[in-house]
Amino acid sequence: MSLPMRWLTMLLMAMLLPFNVLAADYTVGVAAFDHPQQVQQRWQATIDHLNQHSGALQFQLLALPLPELERRLEAGEIDFVIQNSVKSVQYKERFGASQLLTARPLWSASAQQAIGSALVGRRDRPIDDWQQLRSLRAVSVSPQAFGGYIALWPELSQRGAEPMQFFKQLQFVGTPQRQLLKLLLAGDADVAILPSCLLESMQQQGVSGSEQLQVLLDQRPAGFPCGVSSRLYPYFMLSKLGHVPNEDATVVVRALLQLDKQQRASQQGQYSQWTVPVDDRAVYQLLRETQQWPFAPDWRTLFWRLLPWLLLAALILFLGYLHHRRVQAQVAKRTKQLRDEMAEHQQTQARLQEQQQAFYQAQRVLLTGEMAAGMAHELSQPLTSIGYLVQGCRSQLQRGNQQQLDQGLARIASQSDKASQLIHKFRHFAAQRGSHRPLQPQELVLETLELMVADLKRHQCRCQLANQLTEPLTIVGDPLLLQQVLVNLLRNAIDAMAEMAPAQRLISLRLWQQQGRLHLSVADNGHGLTPEALARLFQPFGSSKAQGLGLGMMICKRIIDQHQGQISAIALEQGLRIELNLPLQGTNQ
Repeated sequence: MSLPMRWLTMLLMAMLLPFNVLAADYTVGVAAFDHPQQVQQRWQATIDHLNQHSGALQFQLLALPLPELERRLEAGEIDFVIQNSVKSVQYKERFGASQLLTARPLWSASAQQAIGSALVGRRDRPIDDWQQLRSLRAVSVSPQAFGGYIALWPELSQRGAEPMQFFKQLQFVGTPQRQLLKLLLAGDADVAILPSCLLESMQQQGVSGSEQLQVLLDQRPAGFPCGVSSRLYPYFMLSKLGHVPNEDATVVVRALLQLDKQQRASQQGQYSQWTVPVDDRAVYQLLRETQQWPFAPDWRTLFWRLLPWLLLAALILFLGYLHHRRVQAQVAKRTKQLRDEMAEHQQTQARLQEQQQAFYQAQRVLLTGEMAAGMAHELSQPLTSIGYLVQGCRSQLQRGNQQQLDQGLARIASQSDKASQLIHKFRHFAAQRGSHRPLQPQELVLETLELMVADLKRHQCRCQLANQLTEPLTIVGDPLLLQQVLVNLLRNAIDAMAEMAPAQRLISLRLWQQQGRLHLSVADNGHGLTPEALARLFQPFGSSKAQGLGLGMMICKRIIDQHQGQISAIALEQGLRIELNLPLQGTNQ
């Protein structure tokens, strides 16, 4: 095949390849608890192996501090992650990572039991009981260190305390981990919490002073080459994030499974080989006992996850606050308007009361004018009698008849008192000002009848009072206004019988008590009212009189209403009966 044809064939094959076989760049993240350069050097050989045995796939290693690594995981900038078993389990819950492989360490034949915590102390101060640790000063790298602080926590919790309360003093001094050994040798600490096998590794490397140290409370299982003070947990795990295609993850798994402990990648990575994921229930139990994610909230992660919702809640609260202030302002404005309206209403009510009182006074003046004619007729009789008696007394005085003179003068005094009393009652009705007070209805009716005597005589009307009250009763009211009502009813009754023969003109008054109320009726035998007039009786300007204004009965109803009473009109076969009732004193019916 010629060279041009060969190049054309290769180009066509490349165009037919699936998309995921074409070159792709993936980022592998690993946490750098110590120096990032050392972590990068440890795992770079493994990444180089992947680049050589994964076809067109290309990988880049990022050794990052733990916060930066988790930030990039949250942002989706990491595709694969190599991490200890604790972080691998947490990333499964937090970021949806899937475990692909577990590394088997160089010092152990089991990937399941690979790493734990070692309490390291001086050989010249042996410790053979956990309680002896309570009086010691302890140091550790970080509260997040899995192979040190976290793995030791369950051992101390089983003995009644967590690490911060178990030791006399516990300090976190940060990386590098070799610094903890220097503190022990210098006497600045009594015990160091380190990952298992770290001391043995330093002793093999000939680190100065490491031979003076030993692992305390060693409880290593059979076949484990290093001292360990806690339970053992799985080694490093490789996980993929959810956005990585399964086909590419399969390529990675196949490439790593080809490694053995003789190869450079394994030696630098401190593992003998990669194997299928191991049982991680022990890791979940550890996280549960130490109350870490996912069994206790990671507040930093939760904060960033909840930040949009918190901002939304803050916005809603702010808008609610603005709405509240707006409603407050509207309520204050409306309250002021209501206060102004109430003040205006009170002023209007006061003016109405003044007008009403003036209305009552005007009606009383009209009644007074109508009664004045009867009063003048009634006064003419005693005045005429007084004139005749004066002339007779003068005659008797000339004759010297002392006895007849005394009798005449006595009759003159009697007629004068009669006229004076009549004038006094008339003036009292016309000028007095009323006020609510207890009063007896019988006396009020009798006083009103005495006031109306002149009109009754002038119109030749008889009046009968049927008092059915068995005992004195008391009502509370304005006697002037109530008397005005009775005068109005009597005047209406007199006017209704104007066309009747004098012998037939009869007004019947009746007083009785029923269900805690005083009842009073005024009946006449006049011409009565038509049904239409009866329906308009208590409405203004509904008078049946030729010269009437139609305001009298409306005023009567208002007065009775003010006294919590009731008034009604009943048509009779001949005439009309007005009934009213008022509450007795001490009742609110």
